[in-house]
Amino acid sequence: MLGFERLRGDDRQPGTQVVVYKGLNRDVIDKNAKLIQQMYNEAVKEGRLQKGDTWSGKAMQPIRSKRGNVNHIFGADSTDAGTQTQTNLAGRKSVLRMLKFLKTIPGGENASIDRMMNETATRETFRIKGEITITVRDYQKGRKFEDALCYSFYPIDLHTKDGVVPKHLKRGVVPTIPRGALIPKGSRNLMVAGRCLSSDRYANSAARVQASCMGMGQAAACTAVLAAKSSVTPPRSSLD
Repeated sequence: MLGFERLRGDDRQPGTQVVVYKGLNRDVIDKNAKLIQQMYNEAVKEGRLQKGDTWSGKAMQPIRSKRGNVNHIFGADSTDAGTQTQTNLAGRKSVLRMLKFLKTIPGGENASIDRMMNETATRETFRIKGEITITVRDYQKGRKFEDALCYSFYPIDLHTKDGVVPKHLKRGVVPTIPRGALIPKGSRNLMVAGRCLSSDRYANSAARVQASCMGMGQAAACTAVLAAKSSVTPPRSSLD
């Protein structure tokens, strides 16, 4: 709305409708794991399930998961209320397809939903074009920015249509988040915090996680207080 430049690629990471199932007879299911995978493959082939209903392509993933990060909702977009609504609808359809499938497998006759998040989570939307843009090289090398405000820690975690293979950081490497990555380029008295920070896609796939966003939020708040006390814009606030 303010007219500052933003970053966004043509492709976005898929979202996830977090869901955990219950009522599954694990003993029976484990004994029939090979058959269940065959049933899963057939369901995908027939269109009763879709690619992404498990992001690994493995039928046992949603059965064994206790966290519920088990599917990929392609095209997930939380840009505005309309796109988030469409994302939520797609997420719920995916869950319903999987629930119907689970009820057909040996040991899954009593399957039901244990818990499910209210909204389908989106991993990627817009990023700002900041005074500094964090690159994947900066992140993986643990670059210590002069204006670093907080740390990050998560591996490179870019989800795609084919799943995800995290690229872990080397032991002892702890990336930093610079103040300049939270300040829209050319702005005054404005900061952002969270996954919209100025970064390339690969660096963003790691820095977008909750703990890093919490660190950015606290750091941005402290910077804003220092800037207000000193009557300066955030880029000129003291880091001491």
